[in-house]
Amino acid sequence: MAAVHDVAASNAQILSSLQSPPHVVIVGGTSGIGRGFALTINRLCPAAHVTIIGRNESAANEILSQLGSNGSFIRADVSLMSEIRTITKKIKAVDILVLSQGVISMDAFARTKENINYALALNYYGRVLFIEELLPLLRASPLGGKVISVLNSKKGDPSKINWNNMGLETKCSFLVAINHAFAFNDLIIQYLASQPENSNVSFIHAYPGFVKTPIGDNLPFYIRLPMKAMIAITRVAVSPDECAEFMIHGILKAEKGYMYMDEKGETITNKTVANEEMLQKLWEHTHESISRTAS
Repeated sequence: MAAVHDVAASNAQILSSLQSPPHVVIVGGTSGIGRGFALTINRLCPAAHVTIIGRNESAANEILSQLGSNGSFIRADVSLMSEIRTITKKIKAVDILVLSQGVISMDAFARTKENINYALALNYYGRVLFIEELLPLLRASPLGGKVISVLNSKKGDPSKINWNNMGLETKCSFLVAINHAFAFNDLIIQYLASQPENSNVSFIHAYPGFVKTPIGDNLPFYIRLPMKAMIAITRVAVSPDECAEFMIHGILKAEKGYMYMDEKGETITNKTVANEEMLQKLWEHTHESISRTAS
């Protein structure tokens, strides 16, 4: 298994050999894994055009100060489908789309003002809408468009979907909400890759492993503190920059179609291939949800 310095050297060589610097759009780019992506891409390929999307303008400005003239920021609440549709019109080119926005919420029934489950809006629906809105640019990419949704490609299991409560409109547990997000991300890349017009695009669902990010800071103390203690004692967590190196490694070698990626950027092979009926049912539900606007 490649060490991070070997992966970094390979990434730098590949990125520097591209015919033109890539346009990279990072959703959730102001902290955690997204921030790591932005800074790592810039270090490996200073000529890359990096657009970060998120809510925290002060955090974005700190990142932009390191990205230089090739960095830009779009402020948005990416839990809202209507806002996503508005801000994607500002993007004129994208070769690599990184979807790292997300939340761990103990309130599995919280809703956005568009009446969408809040956790799924960030962990799934908004991600799909970004892809849909930017697919024309990804298809036109001279480098071959690449999409990576960073969540948990190891735990996606279609058998754990409640097909009668897909959008979690009725009460459910924290675990059900998490399982839906994982499985939906698994299945949607199969669906998108199956569409003939997307034959030039790579779709990836990735598992980043344990990464030192603030995503768990909003959890109750009785979960947050033991989790941080375990990470500190076992030292299993990596930095966002190290995580980004492995994710970029996987992105650069990804072929057309869909791929499930582990924390080292390698292919996960023991995944379920969904039937067409299942994929179509998910797409119809997803399309209805991402079409909503705030009342």
